[in-house]
Amino acid sequence: MKTHRLILLFSIYLLARGLRAGNDAPVERPLGITPELVNQLVAEARGRNPALVAAAARSDAASEAVDSVRKWEDPVFTFGLWMPGPQGFTSSEMGNLVYGLEQRLPVFGRPELRRNVAEAEAARERLNLRDETERLRRDLTAALFDLALADESVELAREDLAWLGATVAAVDNRYRVGKSTQVEWLKVQTERAKAANQLTTLGLLLGRQRVELNRLLNRAMDAPWPTVALPAISGPVPFDDRLVSAALDFAPKLKAMQQETARNVAVAQLTRRQRLPEVGVGLQARQYSGDGGIREGTMTVDLSLPWLNRRHYDADLRRDQASLRAAEHDAEEYAVSIRAELHHVTANLEAARSQALLYTNEIIPLTEQTLSSARAAWESNLGLFQDVLDARRMLVENRQALAQAIAEQGRQMADITLLTGVYDLASFAAGSTGTH
Repeated sequence: MKTHRLILLFSIYLLARGLRAGNDAPVERPLGITPELVNQLVAEARGRNPALVAAAARSDAASEAVDSVRKWEDPVFTFGLWMPGPQGFTSSEMGNLVYGLEQRLPVFGRPELRRNVAEAEAARERLNLRDETERLRRDLTAALFDLALADESVELAREDLAWLGATVAAVDNRYRVGKSTQVEWLKVQTERAKAANQLTTLGLLLGRQRVELNRLLNRAMDAPWPTVALPAISGPVPFDDRLVSAALDFAPKLKAMQQETARNVAVAQLTRRQRLPEVGVGLQARQYSGDGGIREGTMTVDLSLPWLNRRHYDADLRRDQASLRAAEHDAEEYAVSIRAELHHVTANLEAARSQALLYTNEIIPLTEQTLSSARAAWESNLGLFQDVLDARRMLVENRQALAQAIAEQGRQMADITLLTGVYDLASFAAGSTGTH
């Protein structure tokens, strides 16, 4: 009987470890979530992700707009046919063909100001592209952690199903010799059926997470993914002045908002110059069609008269100045929100880390000991089978809670990276600044 029990316990151990037929086949090594992996995915997404491609196209368009600013406007050519009046000058004397050429002059620095506006817009779009890239990096990292959590949940469900399968065998054996009741047999069969259904459900959720990651990369929705492993529990990342300084120095969205302020300054300067007159020079000539001779030539200077619309130009300037103030306050408010967001994220990170440590160091070891004791008591007819099932359920739930805490920790770290540009948060917490 003792040998039979040892064999049974060894079988349970093998099944609980998830060992299945075909152990001679090569084992797939789980994919670790590292900055290098995320960089590779971001590089792949640059030419695939629609949002990132659209941001890159806007940046390219803004850069081309700088080169499209012309210092000299296109000259204007005019042609006309002169008709003599009834008094008497003949076409042969005055000429009956009129030619003209007019050119606006680049005065008062308007072309340079237009170029300044275009350059400010181009710089803003480049920063928006960088911000979009960093947001995609955050989303990819979070999706990887979600996928790793789904993989871990499926693995835990497989182990649980294997454990229940071994327990069914143990209950069957005890039932045959009269040491277990039919109710115990029904309970373990019910638990195994629930576990099988849970495994199927978790498999569907795993497929959904793969689809989400493929969507971000614009891959085929059914593109395969290897198993992704959750990392170890990370070290603490304190909220301090170094973290805030890194965020304020990096934040591409904040820099884009500050660049919007610079653009509004350039627009206001250009609007001031619009109140000055446009100046142009021109040439006119009269030619007689009969002999092709030039009869008259004239040089002209023309000025626009903006003073008639001064009230409207003043309104344009007030509009631009109001937009400038709005952009300045938007950037100031976002800088303040960065500090608040960092405090919020680091608090969430520490909460997830604390929970992961609690489950790793205390709750899971204690639950494993309780399960072992409950099973030993049941096998010795000194305890209830329900205690074994309850302890096992608690162990599975605690392991799942640990996986969720580690995944949440990864998501919060991805948010900190988005805000600060720091990839290696462990070295940052230790005092270095492993930035871009």
